[in-house]
Amino acid sequence: MTRPAIVLGLQPAGLALARSLGRRGVPVTGIAFERADFGLRSRYVRERHLVLEEDDARRDARALDVLRTAAVSDGPVVVVPERDAHVDFVLRNEDAVRALAAVPLPDDRAAVDALRDKRSLAEVAERAALETPRTVPLPDEDAVRACPLPRPFLLKPLESERFAAAFSRKVVVVERDEDALEAWRSARAAGFELFAQDLVPGSTDRILSLFAYIGTTGALLGSVVGRKVRQGPPGFGASTIFRTELDDEVLEAGARLLASVGYRGFAHVELVRDPRDGALKLLEVNTRLPVWAGVGMSPRYDVAPLAYADLCGDEPEPLPPFAERLAWTYLAKDVVTVARLARRRELDLASAVRPYRESRVPAVRSPGDRGPGYAVVTWWLTRAVEKLCDRRKAV
Repeated sequence: MTRPAIVLGLQPAGLALARSLGRRGVPVTGIAFERADFGLRSRYVRERHLVLEEDDARRDARALDVLRTAAVSDGPVVVVPERDAHVDFVLRNEDAVRALAAVPLPDDRAAVDALRDKRSLAEVAERAALETPRTVPLPDEDAVRACPLPRPFLLKPLESERFAAAFSRKVVVVERDEDALEAWRSARAAGFELFAQDLVPGSTDRILSLFAYIGTTGALLGSVVGRKVRQGPPGFGASTIFRTELDDEVLEAGARLLASVGYRGFAHVELVRDPRDGALKLLEVNTRLPVWAGVGMSPRYDVAPLAYADLCGDEPEPLPPFAERLAWTYLAKDVVTVARLARRRELDLASAVRPYRESRVPAVRSPGDRGPGYAVVTWWLTRAVEKLCDRRKAV
């Protein structure tokens, strides 16, 4: 019997996973915590659940009800979280979820916490023989004023997805002490904790990533390495263009880090090559799919069925590292990024369109599955109208 798959989150990565499994006959259920999850419109999602309660307890209860219903009807299920909010749901309800489903996370919660906790990540990296940019905790205003890092430096939140949703940016670049204090106070008032980190020169052009699936036996079953070409917001944001570029050093460093804590499941390791010494330095680890995971879940190279088979208790044959060069493109978000860069005269037309002339994997568009494309266009148009109305009211 084919075990159902429940995908928590249906934005680009969750959509890619749903399409891959759906094409293979796996019954896919989608659970979305946001209306922006356009993947709910995919023809490969058989059951759709929009769970919008703002209270964590009520939202969790509804999502668990979906899992229980699926498990009662079809037996144990496979559950894959797409974003941090979905990983948080699994971790908050770990016993209940694991009683119903297999999840792409290690049985040992400590391995997940070790990689997600940005306060202790430098220690984990050191044990794996990896460097990190210098990091300084900022527990109070005195620590902000006394921050020893050279200017400019970065202020980064412990919870990057929630911070980005609240402030429309992932980090704060600090040029002056007054800016650091203002940002720290605003973040603290909104319930966020910030820390300071050394800004690697030119880091926005040197961010390298490993997307990997580590099987239950500890084997690396699939991997994709590449770099950000463009990101939104510009400078420090999620990829809008990602290009695969196999780099053995990045692959080895990322795999070594994950193995050092006994990690299992999907992971995204982000590093930067420091031009000052040429060393790779660890920026962060996500215990989930990256937004550009679709580049590793396409007809060219597909990790999804291996992960699904592994979670179902099979022993799939590992794939070699993905070696083809191509671009993953998220057109809806990249248009906004290109417009911002063009206004700042940091991007010309040839550079803007070049990735779209290459061999590529679109984040949303698929000739045989047009629903998500229509949904994402509707979503962005609605947001644009809402912003325009808000500006007119402000005037």
